Amino acid sequence: MDKTRLITIKIRQKVLSFYEGLHKALKFGEEDDLKNIREYTYGDNVKRINWIITAKEKKPFVIEREERKNQNIMVVLLLDQEMLYGSKLQKLYEIYSILGFSALYQKDRLNTYIFTDRMEKFFKHRNTFSLVEDVLRFVDNIPLKDKRLKTDQIDKYLLRHKRSIVVLIGDFVYPINISQISSRHKLFIIKVREKDEEDPKKYTGYQLKSFDLKRKIPFLIKPMVRNYIKNLKSIDENLRQQAVLKRVPVKTIYTHEDPFIKLRMMFS
Repeated sequence: MDKTRLITIKIRQKVLSFYEGLHKALKFGEEDDLKNIREYTYGDNVKRINWIITAKEKKPFVIEREERKNQNIMVVLLLDQEMLYGSKLQKLYEIYSILGFSALYQKDRLNTYIFTDRMEKFFKHRNTFSLVEDVLRFVDNIPLKDKRLKTDQIDKYLLRHKRSIVVLIGDFVYPINISQISSRHKLFIIKVREKDEEDPKKYTGYQLKSFDLKRKIPFLIKPMVRNYIKNLKSIDENLRQQAVLKRVPVKTIYTHEDPFIKLRMMFS
């Protein structure tokens, strides 16, 4: 059984058991979606009158409930050879599986973009859990070692869509401008990182190789490592400032962490 299949089976079981538990809890009361109780006013729908409260209070009362509408969700996977470092790609698979199964279980519309140095593929919503597995299988067959991410085309594709929840998933070790996307959509950003790529001091003195074997990387010395850390912090700070300005939630998920916990916090 291939690794994407194993990941999706594991995550699907976890996600479904979580939501089934919530649904079982909701069966104990029918007022969980209750928003407000108020007196009837002219123009209210008479079907909303609660006759029990009306009988007790001797005047008509209506109950307002929250109606859940299906949401349009677009998950955008930002991929290149940097995602091959450590277990970042596997962690991205887990994150996407959690978001994908959660959206499909709640009957939301799940659309997926995959970007590398170009727009690789757009997976349109299908009301089936196999959609998640199809996306991950496609990603697993992309020759990422030859890819360098380009972010200049992302806006062009995302701005074609009506207002949606957009989730960008990548390692974000590169500059990116989120102003246009966040002006059109409700945006969330998930950074997938290996802990030591933020502070690679332990690799000082080592000879590194690029994944495509085309770039020559000199022996790492302390000034180079310090400069790398400085540049990465500058990129992170720039993204943080944009996110604060546009009120965009940003969450960093490291490869040693359970993404389920952080994603629950992010989208609760």
